[in-house]
Amino acid sequence: MSSYIHVIYTAAIIFPMLAILITLPILLFSYHRYGALPKWSIFMIYTFVFYMLCAYFLTILPLPSQSFVRHLTTPTHNFVPFTFVTEFIKYNPFSLTHPGTWVAALKAPTVIQPVFNIFLTVPFGFYMHYYFQRSWKQTILFSFCLSLFFELTQISGLYGIYPRPYRLFDVDDLLLNTTGGIIGAWGAKILSPILPTKQDVTTRTMALSRNVSPVRRIAALAVDWIIISIVSSVFGIFLKPDWIGTAICFVVFILGFELFTQRTIGMRLVGIRIVDLQGQNASWIRILVRNLFGYGVIGGLYEVIGRLLDMTGTAPTSQLDNILHWVLILSFFLLLVLVDLLIDWFSQKHLLFFERLSGTDTKPIK
Repeated sequence: MSSYIHVIYTAAIIFPMLAILITLPILLFSYHRYGALPKWSIFMIYTFVFYMLCAYFLTILPLPSQSFVRHLTTPTHNFVPFTFVTEFIKYNPFSLTHPGTWVAALKAPTVIQPVFNIFLTVPFGFYMHYYFQRSWKQTILFSFCLSLFFELTQISGLYGIYPRPYRLFDVDDLLLNTTGGIIGAWGAKILSPILPTKQDVTTRTMALSRNVSPVRRIAALAVDWIIISIVSSVFGIFLKPDWIGTAICFVVFILGFELFTQRTIGMRLVGIRIVDLQGQNASWIRILVRNLFGYGVIGGLYEVIGRLLDMTGTAPTSQLDNILHWVLILSFFLLLVLVDLLIDWFSQKHLLFFERLSGTDTKPIK
């Protein structure tokens, strides 16, 4: 049991890093399709990913050393079905006429191992049948394929990393894992009356799509700056200093797209565009003012504060007080910006300072 807990603990450590990688694609898909973030779907996807991570780790961990595996002489496979039944009869201490053996029988490996293999894929069957809305036949097939993937991973010595398998390829595992998937689907069928349907989730999500949430705007911003970072890195090979490439990308991918199409690539993916306060296309002057105050003030404050803090390491003692005073003053303005962003996060409808100054807003694309 302690080894199982250790594996789940390992998965819990790795999951946040994996969640960061899948968050942006999920956000883009959700906003592009629904115009809002379906929280129940996000919860189901993240728990499914965490479950799959745990299940995979349970089949490969703990990892032995290469030398240990090289000297193994244990069997590598079992192709005889229902071996777990014969092993139960042969090795399990259970005796119907001796109640004192019942608890020991439940704790024996001949019971724990088959039960574990069944429960390993019960969540998978539940997710397949309830969330992904797969039929019974498809759920059974996918459960079998998942089990086959685990078994092939084991018999291949973790895809050839080890000189031989360090765990047994067992045809019984295919049967037990598939049975677990069927049980999970059956459980989903029983619980379906009290669980929200996909149609209910979609209806509630579409009702939220009329408002542009801060997360939606952050997703668009993240896409734009990922694109700028990649392209500017390529430009950085040929253009020095590096900020020149970044500036060119900003003009093209931010200003250019906003001026000519009212939306950047990131905005297009999440389904929003820039408008004036009357809901019409914003003029080029408003867009320029929006970016001047948005990127200029926020980026400028960070840049100047950073440079002033760098100066504290080399500046004469007589100048430190002046530098720190300026850092304090600029930090106060930066705090006002952060407060404005915080209000926007919790407010149903709030214009950020650069939107108020430029007379612009963001609106969903119908």
